[in-house]
Amino acid sequence: MQSTSLIRLIFIRVFLLIEYTTLTKSLKIKESLVLDLKILMYRNADEIEKLKRTKADFNKEMATALQKWKELLESKDTLQQELEELKVAARAVVDIVEIPEGNANEPLTLAGKLQKVPECFLQYVSMTTRQYMGHVLGLVKSYWPQTPLDPLGEAAKADCSNDQFDQYIEETSPIVDRIVDSLNRTSSS
Repeated sequence: MQSTSLIRLIFIRVFLLIEYTTLTKSLKIKESLVLDLKILMYRNADEIEKLKRTKADFNKEMATALQKWKELLESKDTLQQELEELKVAARAVVDIVEIPEGNANEPLTLAGKLQKVPECFLQYVSMTTRQYMGHVLGLVKSYWPQTPLDPLGEAAKADCSNDQFDQYIEETSPIVDRIVDSLNRTSSS
């Protein structure tokens, strides 16, 4: 019986030794795996930090880009409003100068009409001057019907000096202002 007990003890010891060896190997494998995981974690920690910095930089760049986009939209709105104001002013100039329409198949754009303003402006000034002169000469004839006006078409009288003519212009200046005011009142009514 003792020998059976001894054999049993030996088997138990062998079994425990085998278990101990297996557990030791398993522990070494697990320690190795833990070490590998730690190495991976530290390696990835650097990568994670890089990604965090990249994300932060991207967020800053995105905020800057969004701010610039907002400023550009505001600038666009301002420019659009200014363009509309310029169109209104250009139409007013074109309407005053009375630009003749081009070809019926291809009507002039506002820009095309505006480009023609310089060449039509002289005609506009001549026409306006003619209207004012006609009005003034009509006033003269209304007061002095017998006055010959033909010499006025030749310029100032030959014996009238430039200084004397300038003096006449200065003397008649208040009368001219009243005539122009009356014409403005007539054209606005």
